[in-house]
Amino acid sequence: MKYIITESRINSLISKYMDSIDWRLWDIGDGEFDLSDGYMDKNKIYYRIKSSKVFVHDDYDIIYLDFDFVAKLRRLFSMNETVVIVGIIDWFNKKYDKNLQITDWQYQLEDDEEYDDFDD
Repeated sequence: MKYIITESRINSLISKYMDSIDWRLWDIGDGEFDLSDGYMDKNKIYYRIKSSKVFVHDDYDIIYLDFDFVAKLRRLFSMNETVVIVGIIDWFNKKYDKNLQITDWQYQLEDDEEYDDFDD
């Protein structure tokens, strides 16, 4: 038997799962921070405030998500990438009083790559 689950119900399930994680916040200054799921070796979410190279004085918020973390949630909830990322963003906005949209994310880069390469 198939069940139809609404987007708000899916977001609620993802939020409950995200709330159950023992998150560690690493403040890196200027309002930016990283979130680790309790393990010291890898952050799962990086929150950054970027400056647009196109529009002077136009800052925007973005989160970088760990690919493996998103894949884990996709398997756990049997949902596609977009649904899971919308759930993560919804949780993040509520938890940290932000206003990110579905377009305000990217997969995090390897440790030796620079985030600035992806500015506008």
